[in-house]
Amino acid sequence: MKKNHGGLLLSVMLAACFFSCKNAEDSIAVIWTDRIDFIDYCEAFNNAQDRYKITMSYKQNPADALMNASTPPDIVIGPWLRGDAARVKFAKIDNLLSETKINPDRFYPLLLALGNENETRYLLPVSFNLPTVIFSDSQKNLVKTNFTLSLEEMQTLSAGYNKKNNGEYTRMGFSPRWDPNFLYVTAQGLNASFKETKNLFSWNDKALQDVITYTREWSSAVNTSAVAEDEFKFKYLYDPPYMLVTGGRCLFWYMPSDELFSLNKERLKSLDYRWMNYNGKTPLQDNIIYAGICKKARNRKAAEAFLQWFFNEESQKQLLARSQMNNMIAPSFGLAGGFSSLQNVTENIFPVYYPLLLKHLPQTEDFAAPNNLPHNWEQLKKEIVFPYLREQTGSFTSDEKPVPLNRRISEWYKKSH
Repeated sequence: MKKNHGGLLLSVMLAACFFSCKNAEDSIAVIWTDRIDFIDYCEAFNNAQDRYKITMSYKQNPADALMNASTPPDIVIGPWLRGDAARVKFAKIDNLLSETKINPDRFYPLLLALGNENETRYLLPVSFNLPTVIFSDSQKNLVKTNFTLSLEEMQTLSAGYNKKNNGEYTRMGFSPRWDPNFLYVTAQGLNASFKETKNLFSWNDKALQDVITYTREWSSAVNTSAVAEDEFKFKYLYDPPYMLVTGGRCLFWYMPSDELFSLNKERLKSLDYRWMNYNGKTPLQDNIIYAGICKKARNRKAAEAFLQWFFNEESQKQLLARSQMNNMIAPSFGLAGGFSSLQNVTENIFPVYYPLLLKHLPQTEDFAAPNNLPHNWEQLKKEIVFPYLREQTGSFTSDEKPVPLNRRISEWYKKSH
């Protein structure tokens, strides 16, 4: 019987081609993220080695995109990944945490712990931000604390800064009502405790009502009334925040750290700042950036290789240097828009590029973590929480009690469903 050597050779060639193509495909991993910085990070990784390749696809809300994806990517990087609905999409990554791979001791402990569920690791923290209060460098002698500033200190200093001319304010120290983001951070700092539930979200109602009452009392006791605050804001507060405080129109302004340190160096020279502090704690901004490998990742080895490279101090040092060159075109702060989750990088490398940090580094022991929040929390904040805080701290009578947040949620349901 004649052997079919030609057919056997063809089969071997086809099999070799198949496995070669499969290996090439397995060497490429896809990232979904809302941080455009990762275009540059992927390029740096691809240039640093030749075994794997990483590509990035921009998603406005990576958590939402993942939950609705029929074919998930390999890695997802973004905020709101810790919620129950999003977290179940990620694979366990305990195998990556070791001294020889990704050293868990390099992270801020609180941030690392937030990526766990029942002591199993699913997510790694990438970057974070903190709430700051800025003021003019010429006014720094008024602020006696070195790192943080409390509401009580702000209120006292603001009252002393106020100035009237012919019965109208020409200077006003500060109003919590000027920015709903400040009211929200204050609510979080004073234990309003917003968190994900099966029925949208829950909160500590007493703490939330206390924040509203406190804000109303500030308006009346320090700035005469909410009406006076609104009139002052309409008349004077149209310039960028750094100009408002350096120009002397107001004493303080709220600004998250990513916005503050995205300002150019010349503007930063005229500013000083403190971390906001509530009962001894500084609340982390709740949109902490996390990274996870999807359960259905097609290219897990490439995904793991990228994360091991990224969560390396030397890699992050190089990425910070690259980002400084890019900042001339598109200003942004730090790594992935915030402080690095690697404590040594933030405390020892960031000040090289952001000298203002040398005065007031983040105080690790003061950090307060946000609860797990829904993947659409940004929308819920803007459409429910912010309008509620604005309404309840606006014009009111002395004996008028705050309306419960439940009513605002019911109204939102009627409009959106």
